[in-house]
Amino acid sequence: MERVKIRTRDRYEVIIGRNITDEAVKLLLPKGRRFVLIWDEAVPSQYVAELGNALEAAGKEVMACSVLGGEDTKSIESFQNICGLLSDFSVSRTDTIVGIGGGTVTDLAGFIASTYKRGLDLCEMPTTLIAAADAAVGGKNALNLGGRKNIIGTFYQPSLVLVDTKYMDTLPDATFAEGCAEVIKYGFVGDDQLVKLLEERPLTETRNDSAYLEEILKRCIRLKADIVVEDERDNGIRNLLNFGHTLGHAIETQSSYKIHHGEAVAMGMALITRASENKGLSERGTYTRLINLLEKHGLEWRCPYNLKALLTHVAEDKKIRDGYINLVIPMRPGECTLKGMTDDELKAFLDVRD
Repeated sequence: MERVKIRTRDRYEVIIGRNITDEAVKLLLPKGRRFVLIWDEAVPSQYVAELGNALEAAGKEVMACSVLGGEDTKSIESFQNICGLLSDFSVSRTDTIVGIGGGTVTDLAGFIASTYKRGLDLCEMPTTLIAAADAAVGGKNALNLGGRKNIIGTFYQPSLVLVDTKYMDTLPDATFAEGCAEVIKYGFVGDDQLVKLLEERPLTETRNDSAYLEEILKRCIRLKADIVVEDERDNGIRNLLNFGHTLGHAIETQSSYKIHHGEAVAMGMALITRASENKGLSERGTYTRLINLLEKHGLEWRCPYNLKALLTHVAEDKKIRDGYINLVIPMRPGECTLKGMTDDELKAFLDVRD
C-alpha cells in the first residue's frame, strides 16, 4: 500500500492499494456519524454494499445515491436532485460525502460537498484510472453548463482520497486506455522516467500487475501534489497539467461528448506537440515518442475535426485571461513550459487560416 501526502492548506493523504476496504473504513470512522455515498452505477454494486455494510456495522448511518456517470452527470439538474435528497436525509455539516466513481462522479461529489450548507467533509474514492491519476486529487470540482465544460466550479480539497485498484479490474479496455492518456500526460509534463517506464511496459499490457499500477499512480499523484501545493488556485504553474486539454476540451464539445475525455486529451496532446515541433519549440523526436506511446496504449490520436472548428470552442475556455491563453508546450518528454498566446497567435501556431 502506498501513501502520498498532499500538503495544501487543508492537508490530506491519498492511500493507494488493493482490497483496502478495511483500511478505508478505519480511516472513515472518525469523520462523522453519517455518510452519503454518491456512486457511479457503473461500479459493481457489491463493492459499494461492502463499504456501506462495514460502516453500518460500525454504528454509522449510510445513505447511498446512485448516478449514471458521464458528462451529463455534471449538470445543475443532478446537483439539485442530490441536494434535495440530502435535505430529505437531514444531512448536517458534521456528515461526510463519499464520491465513488470516475472523474465525472468525483467532480459532482466534490462540488456538492463544497457548496451544500457551505461545505461538508469530502472523501473521494476514484474507481477509474483517469480519476485515480488525475480527477479525484487536487481539489478542482465542476459542473458543465449546456455544452460548455467545467464552467461552474469550486476549489475544495477532500480530507481523504482512497484508491483501491480492485475497482479497475472491471473497467472496459477503452475506459482503461482513456486513463492512460492522463498518465502519459504526467510523464510528458514532468517525469521522463515515467515516460520510459510506459514505453517499456505499457499499462494496457500490465493492468493486472497491481504493484506496477500502484507505482505508476503514485508517480502521477506525487507530481500533481507538488504542482498543486505550489499553485492550488490554478493561477500559474498548475496550468501545466492542462497539456492537451485546451484542444481536448474543444474536441469533447465538438463531438457532443461522444469522444470521451481521455481520448480527446490524447488528440489534443498530439495536435499541440506536432505544431510545437514544426515551429522548432519541441526537441526533435518528441512528437514521434508521444504518438508511439499513445498507440502502444490503444489510443486514437488523429483528430476527426478541423482546427478552425475547434478554435470556436477554445474562445470560451475558462483559462483565457486578459485575451491570452496559457498553452502547454512540450519541450521534450518530461518537460513542458507555458506560452501565453492571443487568438491570432494560437491560429498562427496551429497554421489555421481564416
